[in-house]
Amino acid sequence: MYSSERILCPDSHCDLSEVELMEQYGKYFGSENWVTFSGCPSITLTKVGSNDGEGLPNVNEVIVIDSGCYIESSHLPAFPSGVTKLTSVSVNDKPYGKIVIGKGCVLQGTSICAYEKVSIGNNVIFGPNTVIMDCSGHALTNRGHPDELDKLKAEPVKIGNDVWIGYGCIILPGVSIDDGAVIGAGSVVTKDIPANCMAAGNPCTVKKMELN
Repeated sequence: MYSSERILCPDSHCDLSEVELMEQYGKYFGSENWVTFSGCPSITLTKVGSNDGEGLPNVNEVIVIDSGCYIESSHLPAFPSGVTKLTSVSVNDKPYGKIVIGKGCVLQGTSICAYEKVSIGNNVIFGPNTVIMDCSGHALTNRGHPDELDKLKAEPVKIGNDVWIGYGCIILPGVSIDDGAVIGAGSVVTKDIPANCMAAGNPCTVKKMELN
C-alpha cells in the first residue's frame, strides 16, 4: 500500500511566485535564510506498507534545505530540465528517510528519493536531471510476495562539499562522493568517488586525479 502527502506539488502550486513559495513553504525545510525557487518543485512524504508505527513527521525533520540554495523546476533552463523532486519514504514501521542539503547548492530537475538518508554538502552543483536514490525501491526477487518490503535494503548516500555533478547522472545506493569531485555527464555512479578527481562513465570510474 502506498500513500503520499504532497507538501508541494506543481499541479497545485504552479501559480505561486518565487517569493510566495519561499514565504509560505521555505520555513518547512529548516531554512532560516533565503532559498530561491524557479518554478514549483515536488516535495512528498510517502508511506509504503503498513501505517503502523510513527505518524507523519514535520517536513523539516526529514527534508532540510540550507540557505543560499537554488532549486530549478521550470522550463526556463537552456538544457532540458524537469521538476525537482524530493521524496522522503517510510516503509512499514521504519522512520522516514532524511534529505539534508547544505548551503549554496544548485538543483536543476534533480530527483532525490531517501528511504534512509541522502546528505549533500555545501556548494554542490547538480546538472539537470540528476537522480539520487538510497534504495532500489523494490526487492530483487520474490516481487509481490508478502515479505517483499522486508527485503528492501537502503544504503545512505553522501555527497561532499564543492562537488559538481554533470547532466543526467544517476547516483546509486551506498555511494559516497568526496569533496571537490567532478562527475561527467550521463555517469552511473555505483561506487565511492575520491576527493578532487574527475570521474565519468557507466559504471563511473576515476579518469583524472588531483584536479587543480
